Amino acid sequence: MQTQAKHPGRVLVIDDEQSARLLLERVLGRAGHTVTLVENGEQGLEAFARDPYDLIITDKNLPGIDGLELLRHARLKHPNIQAIVITGFPTPETESGSRDLGVFAYVTKPFGILSILEAADGAIAAARAGTAPKR
Repeated sequence: MQTQAKHPGRVLVIDDEQSARLLLERVLGRAGHTVTLVENGEQGLEAFARDPYDLIITDKNLPGIDGLELLRHARLKHPNIQAIVITGFPTPETESGSRDLGVFAYVTKPFGILSILEAADGAIAAARAGTAPKR
């Protein structure tokens, strides 16, 4: 079941697993979002520095700069950027760190397509409204 986004936006997806990147690109793209894919934190920071995004969807565990560190850096440039953190290895520390950074959603793998679409739509609506992440 595919759904059209209520708030189409620009989404940066950062995941070192190609299958996860391609799935997110397909699902978010079909919903009407413009999606940029990168495979590590350094590439994510470069993409974020080049182009504006409404939402960052990042895996927590990335080679080099991890997803939470990437968000700390991104928020220095754009404090109101919305984010969704995805992890295949949830821990209380990761969930707490995500909450402390004010991520819009903390999602564990395997994730449901509808839950990602709903979270992305809500995060983009918050970004467009200028709502600061909750910290």
